[in-house]
Amino acid sequence: MMPPESSLAVLDARTEHLTLAVLLCGVASLALSDFVAPIYWSLPVVAALLRLWRGSSMQLTEMQASFIGWAGFLWVAIEILFGRALVVAFTDFLLILALAVVVELPTVRNHLHRMLVGLFLLLAAAVLTDSVLYVFPLLAMAWFLYRASGCLYAAGLAVDAGGATVNLPATSLRKDLYAVLLVAVIAALLFTLLPRFEFHSLLSARQPHLASSGFSDSVRLGDFGRQVDTTVVMRVEPLERNKASVNQFKQYLLKRYWRGVALSHFTGVGWRRTKEKHHQLFLKGRDIAISAASGMSVVLYREAISHAYILWPDGLLALHTLPGNVEMDGLGVLQFERAPDRRERLYMDVAMQSHQQLEMRPPLSDESDKSHIPNKLSAWVTATAGRGTAVEKLARVIDTLKGWRYDLNTSVDSVHPLAYFLTNKRGHCELYATTLALAARTLGLPSRVVNGYARGEWNEAGGFLMIRQLHAHSWVEVWLDDHWQRMDATPADHYQSSYLNFPRLDQLWESAKLSWYRYVLEFSGADRMGLLQQLWHSLKQLAPWLGLCLVLSIILIVVVKQIKRIWRCWKQQKNQLWPLLDRWLLAHGIKRAQSQPLRTLPLPQDVGKSQWLAFVRAWEQQAYGVDLPWLKRDLKLHLKQLRPRKE
Repeated sequence: MMPPESSLAVLDARTEHLTLAVLLCGVASLALSDFVAPIYWSLPVVAALLRLWRGSSMQLTEMQASFIGWAGFLWVAIEILFGRALVVAFTDFLLILALAVVVELPTVRNHLHRMLVGLFLLLAAAVLTDSVLYVFPLLAMAWFLYRASGCLYAAGLAVDAGGATVNLPATSLRKDLYAVLLVAVIAALLFTLLPRFEFHSLLSARQPHLASSGFSDSVRLGDFGRQVDTTVVMRVEPLERNKASVNQFKQYLLKRYWRGVALSHFTGVGWRRTKEKHHQLFLKGRDIAISAASGMSVVLYREAISHAYILWPDGLLALHTLPGNVEMDGLGVLQFERAPDRRERLYMDVAMQSHQQLEMRPPLSDESDKSHIPNKLSAWVTATAGRGTAVEKLARVIDTLKGWRYDLNTSVDSVHPLAYFLTNKRGHCELYATTLALAARTLGLPSRVVNGYARGEWNEAGGFLMIRQLHAHSWVEVWLDDHWQRMDATPADHYQSSYLNFPRLDQLWESAKLSWYRYVLEFSGADRMGLLQQLWHSLKQLAPWLGLCLVLSIILIVVVKQIKRIWRCWKQQKNQLWPLLDRWLLAHGIKRAQSQPLRTLPLPQDVGKSQWLAFVRAWEQQAYGVDLPWLKRDLKLHLKQLRPRKE
């Protein structure tokens, strides 16, 4: 027998909402990826909202919906011919397929299709989405998928009971919540304990390159360090995560310079990198050993950014287990063969003291070239430097520049940038660095400009160093006493600006992102073994205390059980009602035999029959657990209410 229409309507409405929710969770997870165009994921979202609003009036047959799927397949084939990445094209097809199953006639097969497409979208997002927000649609899908499966299971097991169709009742939300949390915990344990395989890197999250101007082989004045961009490009933390190592890391690494590209050739309006003939190639998986000195071991998480340069701090001792092929030249520039298209994790050893360890080559001809130095700058250097040695003159130039104003909003004259800067006496770090480098050359000292990052920002919530785009900085390296020395003429207020409205919330968010990168996206087999070894080591250290806690817990459980048993017995003895009732009966002319129920006793003296029968009924209800059990005060109250009445 078919179920009643009202029952089917309720079941179909619930199933419709749940399967659409499963599908939308998959769409939402993929919408977090920058690789997917909004037009693709917005179409199924709008269709689902219209479906929820208009109901069954907006639906297509299975055949009509299949045409949408085939049209999407042909469109994606055209995308691939025009060079779209295969995995991205596959997700485009899945989103078009999601549109088809949203508008399809709701049947059991359609509901299953929605759930399957939602799962495939979630799996595709695991490859294309690296945002920590991915965890929200992931957990939401686990919730809706569990309830939708139960709803379809109940529909399939509807049974005919005496002419009436009985559907299995939906489980409570609280019970489902416990089940979903249990599944999430089991999934997290399996993710942590199961070994990693070779193909794991193929499924690692990709991300579009973050634009970072100024880190290139050719830079015009005004291209570098001009934007207040709070985007975090590097996160650095100590390898050992204990309080002592974190404090030491903060003390010694917070205020260092992070060296990127060295630019030696001045063109009059900008800088170009001089190509070195001597390059050394380090293959993927190898180490770059610079010094055998001891220092701190740190981990750097580098975002996928537009340039291939490896930013390294003063005092770099070694780079371990390179994630790709790396070139190093005599200017101290380290770079990948090509800019990685995903986040990279770099292991470094850094000296305690801030100093440069790379053995860079002596000056090149470009680093002493004076051909493009403006006459106005040469005259300004002569007037400012005064008398003395070249080092003393350069020191006066630095002091003068540091007395000017740091200003990111100052315009740059594209034709005569330095002349305008010397007149205006305000500007950004690149103008100060360029002026200082050319002043050094005017004084006969080889020099070059270095673009990188300075200092950074400490994250108190997570205990690590954050380097943002706004920390991009230019400084100068001058050849003195047969080695390169760093000099910085930028005014000190460059490091005193804060551009965040809610710094504490930002720190918490960045800390969550780093945890997501470290323990989910970048969780490798080595991390798994390290975590298991750390847990085993902790268990061995805590084993005596854990054993003691176990023994004390057992003793506590036994003692609590005994106390409960003694308390229960005492309460039962204290609240013995039969002796009190027997004394009352004797006072009214009745002697009750042991175990004799009240119903078999004669009517007590001076008590109305109806009152007595009502008392007996109330007594039996509390005695047999229908009502709450009486205490002595309850029995006394009932006995006082027994008064003689005429029948």
